[in-house]
Amino acid sequence: MPSKPVPPLVIAHRGASAYRPENTRPAYALALEQRADMIEVDLHLSRDGAIVIAHDAQLGRLGAEGVIGDRSLAELRALDASAGKAEATQIPTLDEVLDEFGAKIPFNLEFKRGSDGPYPGLPAATLEAVERRGLLDRTLFSCFDDAILEELRGLSPRARLAVLVDPRQPEPRNILARARRVRAEAVNPHFLLASEELIREAHAEGCAVYAYTVDEIEVMETLLAREIDGLFTNRPDRMRGVVEGSAADSR
Repeated sequence: MPSKPVPPLVIAHRGASAYRPENTRPAYALALEQRADMIEVDLHLSRDGAIVIAHDAQLGRLGAEGVIGDRSLAELRALDASAGKAEATQIPTLDEVLDEFGAKIPFNLEFKRGSDGPYPGLPAATLEAVERRGLLDRTLFSCFDDAILEELRGLSPRARLAVLVDPRQPEPRNILARARRVRAEAVNPHFLLASEELIREAHAEGCAVYAYTVDEIEVMETLLAREIDGLFTNRPDRMRGVVEGSAADSR
């Protein structure tokens, strides 16, 4: 009997970030309501070693100057993670997010780089936080920097890794060579790179393809027709409608 096809994953990009401030707990809560399959978040390290969730190393998105790595957790807590776009909310820590949401939905944890390079100890601290809660099997770790993924692979043979790919690396064979080097189970390319060729070659090597970041219905439909394994989106409700065949209701 043929196996039942696995539906493509609806991956909430920084939460339901089209509707709530990105990388905040309200955005994650809404992603759950909108029936996302996974939430993607961005990890940095504060000056005093707290794993905090924000996109940029710089503090501009948080309405301040400087960089995250130069601030203590208490100093970061004093900033408004909504940047004045909604009700004020604090920058979340990974511990808080895993405690609140980790048992409810899988996460894609993306390692970001600091202003001066990789954060020393971030992969190990993140792995410890995930393993302590028994969430390793349902967590995907991703990064554009293969050296960071190699560090994590050295710490855990069981860690689930995904290679992030920017639009300047167009060759599928180069992308898949990166995945092989770190023993990744997935590649996460910009959606413009998610060609039929890349998806076919990745699947031939047993590698999933999750493309970022797709909010337009027509693009979602095109990529899903290529049998992509999932999409990162700021609008999980819209993609859920496409996946379930009700795209017209999601426009």
